[in-house]
Amino acid sequence: MTDEVINNKTESFSFFKRLSGAKIREAAELAKKEALMRELTENIHDAYIEWKNAMANFETAEGKEMVDYYAYKIKASEIRYDYLIRKAKENQAQ
Repeated sequence: MTDEVINNKTESFSFFKRLSGAKIREAAELAKKEALMRELTENIHDAYIEWKNAMANFETAEGKEMVDYYAYKIKASEIRYDYLIRKAKENQAQ
């Protein structure tokens, strides 16, 4: 009888040990996902500011070369911003 009780306690402990290991992995995954989202949010903000600055500089650009430069910069910033938004939405859905 004593052996049965010891075996049950050992099995229960093993179950809780596996359960706690799963919870730790789950928490680590959640922390990793949150860190990724935080980084994406910062990058999205930076891309948005870059895009707005390029548009403002385009308005005051002098000379054909600078107008062309800021036109390309606007387009590149917009594409980067859209890409980061799309990545954030994909990560949010997972």
